[in-house]
Order: sequence, then structure tokens, then C-alpha cells
Amino acid sequence: MKPHLIKKFLKDKKIDFYLVTNNDLHLNESPNLNLKDIYQLFKFDCTRGYILFFIDKCVFFTDSRYTLAAKKFFKNNFEIHNLSETTIVDYLTMQKKKLTGILDSKLISIKEFREMNSKLEKNNINIHLQSKNLFKKNYYPNFNISYPLSMPKYLIPRPFNNNIKKIKNNLKTEGILIWNNSHVAYLLNLRSFELWNSTKPFAGLFISKKNIKPVLITNNSNLKKIIKISKSFNILEEGKFIKFLKSVKFKNIETSYEFLNLNMYMRLSKFLNLSETKINISKYLGIKTSKEIRNIETCHIEDGLAVVKFIIDLKNKKINPKNEYEISEYLYNMRKEGINFFRNSFDYISAFDSNAAIIHYKPLPKKSLSSKNRNILLIDSGAQYLEGTTDVTRVVKIGTKNLYRIKHSYTYLLKSLIKVENKKFPRNIKSSEIDLFIRDYLSKFKIFYSHGTGHGVGNFGDVHEKYPNISSISNDILTNNNLFSIEPGHYVEGHFGLRIENLYVTKIINNSLKLKNITLVPYDLSLIDFDLITNFEKKFIKKYHQKIYKILYPRLSNFYKNYFMKNLIDKI
Repeated sequence: MKPHLIKKFLKDKKIDFYLVTNNDLHLNESPNLNLKDIYQLFKFDCTRGYILFFIDKCVFFTDSRYTLAAKKFFKNNFEIHNLSETTIVDYLTMQKKKLTGILDSKLISIKEFREMNSKLEKNNINIHLQSKNLFKKNYYPNFNISYPLSMPKYLIPRPFNNNIKKIKNNLKTEGILIWNNSHVAYLLNLRSFELWNSTKPFAGLFISKKNIKPVLITNNSNLKKIIKISKSFNILEEGKFIKFLKSVKFKNIETSYEFLNLNMYMRLSKFLNLSETKINISKYLGIKTSKEIRNIETCHIEDGLAVVKFIIDLKNKKINPKNEYEISEYLYNMRKEGINFFRNSFDYISAFDSNAAIIHYKPLPKKSLSSKNRNILLIDSGAQYLEGTTDVTRVVKIGTKNLYRIKHSYTYLLKSLIKVENKKFPRNIKSSEIDLFIRDYLSKFKIFYSHGTGHGVGNFGDVHEKYPNISSISNDILTNNNLFSIEPGHYVEGHFGLRIENLYVTKIINNSLKLKNITLVPYDLSLIDFDLITNFEKKFIKKYHQKIYKILYPRLSNFYKNYFMKNLIDKI
């Protein structure tokens, strides 16, 4: 359905607004484009986005990562709001009148709807739930492109039977409905490829306290081809799963209100009670085993090799990409040569100069900046390897101008990472304190950024894991073997954008918590103002580059070795 037809529907039915989310049935962070309603309606892509349709206007809500891109994209009759400044509830209540709206109940979580609705009802604003979308919509990805696999035994962090037993032992009810795809993938050591840039199956999981087979809830018949799944699980489509629950006569089960969509909750609530689970599966995933850490470090060798060769080729003009998109494609092709590479972990952010100030800028084949007369490139990229998931951001100087302002900011971003890597934090520190530590330091030099400082990273899984979240509002507690990014930035609209991102593993040593950098990609020395660097910091950078060189040396040709030694070690 076209946007104008939605507005006509509202007018004909005398409904004030229609709230559109960008979610899929499993509330994944980044669904395929054909599952994103906002993209299907307007061709604008974002991770977190909402649109309020009114008869006479559209109002778009997103977080700070996408507000600048949205302002450039949307034109007439569109209002753009940053969710950290104006929420959907804020906007609707500011209208100061009784309103009635509609929402697709399949595309919002129980938790989000309840929080929103409780505030709206107090202001005479009612949302009616639609079980079907107003426009033609496919709720499922294309399972024909799905290639499910069971993780090799030498790579699995915990046997799936042990995971299920652990869940069972912690149940407070008769069973648990797990709707988060990442949780299902991890618990069952199962990976699948129907979601772009992802490795998780589009499936839910039900584990009963009774001695009956767990149920894999999916419309993907390809999952039946995996022997352990066909032997150890019942495999049921959603409708048949609901009939199964009725037949077994369960009365009380638990689920996560954050991850289950409202429609499924309402369907099940007709015949049983669903309580909020106390089992924190996100945290279980977020504390990596020693085997996981070893594997993740292995995949960073492959990833570092690709990115190092890419940067050196770019610096030496061995490649001549025409635009930002071709640059991202070149790096992707370099990564494809890596051992056990499967796919990208997200769409690369490849941005020249002022485009880098658009935090989640996405270059398109027919719409990206030309490579001519550019000064800097910000490249944020990552990959899925059988051993783990990577995510790294580097800024590369590609022009000849003396970039004093950029070098000043870049140097302090780098100094903030050096500080955090050398800091001994108290064990059981809140992740928000890491965020504050970096922000406090950078604020002294008038460097600020509107996004979070970091995010958890999966094991051949989600590049953005829920735990731990490194942000000012996070209550996550850090412990041994957490894996997450730290990625401070500085963005000046219309001029430049900078971000440096490494992945870190926490290590508890002598009752203190230290951060170990596992990313193996050097910094661009031509962007560092060495007048601002102490001798200790200079030695630290050199030692880091020497470490990378030592690890990658056996797999670098003489050309790359010579460049690395001459320009990335000897010049320090």
C-alpha cells in the first residue's frame, strides 16, 4: 500500500493515526529490507525507526544514529524527531486531545507496548491492535535461501543438552517460550542464513519442565535436515505450536516481555498465563567461555589480515574505487578470501569527509560520493566467521591536505582508547561507568558523540548483542570474559565524522577488571598529532602495531611487510 492510501484509510475509518514500526515477528534489530515496513513504504533504511501516520502528515522517530540521515532523506510533510528528546508518547500527548490509533500487534514487544499504552491511556489516547498489516506484507523471510547448520563440536561453547538442562533447572513455571532468534541460535548451537548479515534461524523455542521434547517453532522446513534437531526436537509452525500447548494443557509458562511480540502473547493468553521470566539468557550469552574467546581471537586474525591489506592497498592506490560503495565492496571481497568467512556481519559504513558525520551512513551502488578529491575515509565494517563475529572502525587519510582540526580530534579519540586499555577498573563495575570514563575524558577537549560507547558482540551471531551494553543508561555489570566494542566518535555536520572502534574482552586480574583489545588493525599515523601524544602513548601505539605485525607476518607478502614496517612501526 502507498502512503497516501494509508492516509485515505485513516480518513475513511475516522482513525487519527497509524503507528508503523520497523520490526519483524521476532523483533530482530535489523530484519531483511523486505520485512521492514518503513523501508517498503519510503525506501529509508534504519535499525530503530517508527512512523506516525496522520491524515495530513507523517512523523518519523529514530535515535541519534539516524536523525541526520533522516533529515536529508525525508522532505515535505515529514517531521523528524530524536527519540532521546521526543518519544512517541511525548508527541501524542502534546497534541492535547483525545486520539485513536492503530498498530500491528505482531511487530511490537509486550514490554514496549505496555510502557507506551499505560501512559497514553491516561491522556485519553487509545491504540487498537491490528493482527494484520494495513498493506500487503510478508511476515517471513525467504526460507529457500536458508542453509542451516549445526556448529562443529570443536567450536561450540556449551553442548545444547547442557543449555536446555540449565534452562529447565531455572524454570519457575511449567515451561519457557524463547522468542529471541539469537537466544535460540546460541542455546542450540544452530546457525541459519535466511536473515541478511545474520546467522540466526527465524525460529522460537519452547522448553518444558516436563520430560517432553523441546519445540522448535518455525516455518522453515530446512531446519528438519539437521539430524540433532529432527531427533531431539518437535518442529512445529506457530499455529500447530499453539494447538500443542492446548493439548498438553499447560496453565503457566514464562517468557521475556522484551522479546515476545504482542500478538503471540495475546493468542496464548486466551488459554494460559504468561509471566515475565527471571532467566537472563542475554547475560548467559554475554559471558563467553574460554573456548569462545580463543575462537573469537582466531577469527580476528583473519579479519585483521583482510583490513590491513585493504588499508595498505588504498594508501598505495593499488585499488581505484570510483566511490564509497566500491570501497566497501573491495573490502568485502578481501574478507571473502579469509578462512571460514561466511558473510558480512552488517552493511558496511563507507563514508568520505562530511558523509562520515552521518553516523549510520550507508553507501548505495548508484548513490554514493565519488572518490575524487577526498580527504578522509571512515570505514566501519565486520564479518561473520565460523569462529566468531567482528566489528571494526578505522579512519584513513586519503588526501594531501593538512587536516589540523581532524587530527586534533582523532588524536584524542585514540588517547581515550589508550587510557581505557591501561585502566584498572573495579571488578563488577557497571558498564555505564566505562561509558562515563571515556565521555568525561573527551569532554575536556570538547569532543562529544550522541551514540552509545559500545555494544556486546556475538559468537558467529549478532554483531550487536544485548549484553553488555556500554552506555550511560545501562545497568549491566561487567565480569570476566565479556566481549564488547568501544567506539567513541566526533561528528561535525557538513564537515567530517570520526570514530575508532575496537573489540575488547574483559579479564579479571588480582581483583581488578582490565580490557584486552583483540582487534588487529593499525591506526593511521598520518592522522595523529604527535605533539599531543606522550612518550608512554607513543610506545603503546608502537607495541600494538608490532603485535599486529608479528601475528600477521607469516601471511603477508613482502610488499605488505615492507609497507607495514616502514610506515606503521618505524615512523612511530
